[in-house]
Amino acid sequence: MIKNGNVLERQRKAIDLLDAELVRLLNHRARIASELASIKQSSGLPLHDLRRERQILEQICTQNRGPLNSSALIGIFRCILRESRKLQESSMRRSSKNSLQQEKTNGDQYGSGRIRG
Repeated sequence: MIKNGNVLERQRKAIDLLDAELVRLLNHRARIASELASIKQSSGLPLHDLRRERQILEQICTQNRGPLNSSALIGIFRCILRESRKLQESSMRRSSKNSLQQEKTNGDQYGSGRIRG
């Protein structure tokens, strides 16, 4: 029984390390997705690119060697893509809000300069 307990603990530690790496990688992906939001916004591109999402899902299915089946991976990646879109939407809203505030500030500065001058 002790032998199985040691194996169990070792495997759990391995899972914990992998989970930490997944968190790091997902956050790295999220930062890149957030940067893409400003590129999309400044280029006038839509937030949601269905063709690109299909390409990502096809790519993961092609790369999959199991034991997870492709349908399980598609479910996981759909969740990742959905959360990336939410992050991009939030980033775009903040960017738009900051731009409006900057325009208002600049407008007030220029406007007050004209009134005084």
